Amino acid sequence: MSEPVVYGMHHVGIHVPDLEAGRKFYEDVFGFEVIGVDNWDEGNKDVNAYVGMDESSADSYMLRGANICIEIWCYRTPESRYEPGDRVAADHGYTHLCFTVSDFEAVLEKFLAAGGSIIKPLTNARPGGSRIHYCRDPFGNIIEILQMPKGGGLESLEGIAKEGVYGPPPDRYYIFENGEFAGMRDRSKLPYRREDA
Repeated sequence: MSEPVVYGMHHVGIHVPDLEAGRKFYEDVFGFEVIGVDNWDEGNKDVNAYVGMDESSADSYMLRGANICIEIWCYRTPESRYEPGDRVAADHGYTHLCFTVSDFEAVLEKFLAAGGSIIKPLTNARPGGSRIHYCRDPFGNIIEILQMPKGGGLESLEGIAKEGVYGPPPDRYYIFENGEFAGMRDRSKLPYRREDA
């Protein structure tokens, strides 16, 4: 077997208007811990080259959580051109982060107490038996909170038996239609067409 080109996801970058507030939110709600810091001032040509901006300056924390890191950034320059709270999940580009949790209600309570908000009222929807909802962190970024089902739904499917595993074996994929689990198919059946399901 040849060496993999991609070894995995390392981190997701999140820009916030207040670095300490961002650090505290992700530490308190999701249990992330700081493992590094980074900063630069205007005039650093090397950094400006790789971030793709002129005369940028920023401060950041790298935080580690379960199976992923997030990088919280607060750019001093240039000024942000839009507010994340204006973004909806249908907009092009990166739209949201999803955190799998062991207790949906407890995490949601901490999320709201720490300044997060719910985008739309909670419903009784349980796709595949999971608890799921889109929210906004205090800075307007869309965060999905997801609790996998216990003893049924996706968890009981082949390849999804362990806590936190959200995927079938490499040769298969799962299908959700209208928020309901609709089965698994062989990867050889790609591209997916609804009429073939």
